Amino acid sequence: MIKKLITFLFSGVTLLTLLAGCRGHDDHSALLTLLQDIRNRPPGTIAPLPETLTPPLVHYTGSQQPSPFKLHKEQRTPASSIGADPFTPDSVSPQGVLEQHPLQELSFVGTLQLSDDRTPKAFIDDGHGEVHKVIAGQYMGQNFGRVVKISEDTIYIEETVQDEQGTWVTRPRQLKLVMEADE
Repeated sequence: MIKKLITFLFSGVTLLTLLAGCRGHDDHSALLTLLQDIRNRPPGTIAPLPETLTPPLVHYTGSQQPSPFKLHKEQRTPASSIGADPFTPDSVSPQGVLEQHPLQELSFVGTLQLSDDRTPKAFIDDGHGEVHKVIAGQYMGQNFGRVVKISEDTIYIEETVQDEQGTWVTRPRQLKLVMEADE
């Protein structure tokens, strides 16, 4: 019984509070004046849209023209028949630990270079709790990425990938040093 009375009183107070917020305001004169000023402004003109050019229609019959979705015979010729592809990676040599992880999983966490050593060493976190030492010339990532240069805050890598025609090409990649946020 008391619970119902408390619920009823609480509902009543909530209803009265909501209704108090909805009471009418008589001072809308500033808003009405602003709306009237906007209505009294002269109408503007809109520039016409530029004329669009319709491209010519080309009908593809399929029998008279080559398919745009298949490679032509000269494109299908393997690179090995033309000559040795200079960027073909060595897929026979055993892979290192860092070559088993995608480059996106690897984090550059630090460098070390002793005063009497000319070769800087980078430290890479493999994302699975292991930190590995890397020097220039080693490979990392699943796209035959060779470490070209190590600076204080960047590791420069050349990955070897195949393009659309199956030719091996190199592309530059970088790993930036991961900075921990101050706590």
